[in-house]
Amino acid sequence: MEKKKQRSRGCRGAELGLATVHILDLPIHLLSEIIARLPASSVIRCASVCTSFRALVSNPSFRSLYVSRAPTSFLLLSHNRRLLCLHSWGSASFLIPHSSSSLASLQPAPDTNRNRNRNRDRNVSCPRSKSRSKSTTSSIFSAVDLKKDVDLVLVNSSEGLVCLRGSGSVYYVCNPLLGEILELPPPPTTTTSSIGFSSFGYDPHSNRYKILQFAAHSHHNQFVAELYSVGDKAWTTIRTAFALPTPRPNASFHHSLNGALHWLAQPTTTHLCQLICSFDLHTNEFKWVPPPSYFDAHYIHSLSGITLGVLKGCLCLCFVVPGAARFETWFMRDYGVQRSWSLSFYIDINSYCGLRIPDRHRPIAFADNGDMWLKDDSASDSYSLVSYSPQTGSFKIIHTPHVSSRMQAMPHVLSFVSLNDIVNLSGTHLLLYTSTIKSYW
Repeated sequence: MEKKKQRSRGCRGAELGLATVHILDLPIHLLSEIIARLPASSVIRCASVCTSFRALVSNPSFRSLYVSRAPTSFLLLSHNRRLLCLHSWGSASFLIPHSSSSLASLQPAPDTNRNRNRNRDRNVSCPRSKSRSKSTTSSIFSAVDLKKDVDLVLVNSSEGLVCLRGSGSVYYVCNPLLGEILELPPPPTTTTSSIGFSSFGYDPHSNRYKILQFAAHSHHNQFVAELYSVGDKAWTTIRTAFALPTPRPNASFHHSLNGALHWLAQPTTTHLCQLICSFDLHTNEFKWVPPPSYFDAHYIHSLSGITLGVLKGCLCLCFVVPGAARFETWFMRDYGVQRSWSLSFYIDINSYCGLRIPDRHRPIAFADNGDMWLKDDSASDSYSLVSYSPQTGSFKIIHTPHVSSRMQAMPHVLSFVSLNDIVNLSGTHLLLYTSTIKSYW
């Protein structure tokens, strides 16, 4: 009997030499590395195969690894309160809906004469795509149906979760990949017209997600900061010894970076050259971030269409240069260091494919292929989403089938972080419900 066992072990060793190792025999760190490189849809399929894969995907270390490597996706909030998630893999360029389904996979547009003529009529430069095959480019839609009786606004996305604000200043935190939606306790100020600014971010020191809102209190004619940590029973009011800077409306996107939230402030008589304000989510401190050195008071007042955001992991300023038909994009390469501001690229407005940057065609993110995505916030233009390639200087229209041009859009990184793991649902102050996810992959 012992000889049989030895022979069996010997045979298994020979099989191992022929590369017949079972995937679950791999060390856990190697298995995590392999699965973390898969698209989200494939990871979900792996988790449904067996309990071992499910336990791996649920592991906090794997979730952190996946978020650090996940490509940029884009959230689209449609008028019917459906949250669409466009997951792009590879180097997708000019996207059009595939003819086989209304919300199916998106494919690069074939470079036909008909397409070229249509693009010329629209003043859009669309060079031949380098990757046209289905195997190199795959984009998929998934949809999460939100509450139908609430008008929703996308606030921000941070570390795999997205925050939305409803009427009456009711906030929701959602993981669109898992279909989980958390309704939060109401803030002290619930009048929507009184909310001057709200943002959402992640504090890596405390491992907490937090919401900051600026509320205008008419009786003392200034803003009050109200903060909520996801999982707490109530909001807190941030007391400051100085008047809070007034946020510029609709001038900030993707606000979270380095554990802090960022926005553009209205210049005042006491802070003529102060433009960028930040809030540290760990210390609860407000700070000024220096703009480019040549941004004096006169120049700041003359800027048109200025927006602040986070692009490619850096603070980014985008604006129309006064007296010039030029839209510039500046990056702060070294966070907090004024001399690290540098011009990344600029766009000649005269060749801006017939779209109007002063009408708030504003940047929302960089895709993984390096293209900047821009969103039109006006009602006059049907081309709601476009992308610009700094490498080629060309524009592309991003078609979103069956989604109105008045949609909201923002970048998002997919995550397997479950809301069940970051909040205590034993109290009655939080309401978690799961929406049915409609996947189109």
